[in-house]
Amino acid sequence: MDLPFDSLSPMETGMRLHLERLPSDAVIEHRRITDRDELGQLYCAYRATPWRVERPMWDPLARPLRLQDVAGRMEEFSPDNRRHFLSLVDQFKAVSGPVKLRLPAYRLVGGEALLLDGNHRATALWMSGKAIDVTLATLCAPVDRRVLIDLKYWDGGWRRFLNRIRRGTIADRVRRAIRLP
Repeated sequence: MDLPFDSLSPMETGMRLHLERLPSDAVIEHRRITDRDELGQLYCAYRATPWRVERPMWDPLARPLRLQDVAGRMEEFSPDNRRHFLSLVDQFKAVSGPVKLRLPAYRLVGGEALLLDGNHRATALWMSGKAIDVTLATLCAPVDRRVLIDLKYWDGGWRRFLNRIRRGTIADRVRRAIRLP
């Protein structure tokens, strides 16, 4: 399979995509996005709690943000990161005509997508208000954190953890309740 992600090393993307763990039937689908609202609905690598953005993956309260959420919480980003976003916004505003980008993504449940690279560019493009022409090269493979750790929010997350605790309550394995006085 010819993957456009071969050149994306974990150091370049900040994502830990394990290409060697992909099943042989994984495919790449290309989708053209010209609607700004559709672009704003893409998930990106940034995570946040209700109180802070740029949260680490190990923070149990942190959730992935959509591009439009990143733009809406721009003031909460570190000054350097915010400057980078705004610099890209200015560059896009200076372009005449629609701005063209090609972005890699991972398909999620329900046809949604998680960007694998280009988070700053995609957010800045959404913020610029310019006409867009984005080609999303979406990797269609199982939503499994063993392929990409960032998928833990979509492959069960807390429900997966709680199901492990409740294993004994499955119909064929009912355990006796212990009653405390």
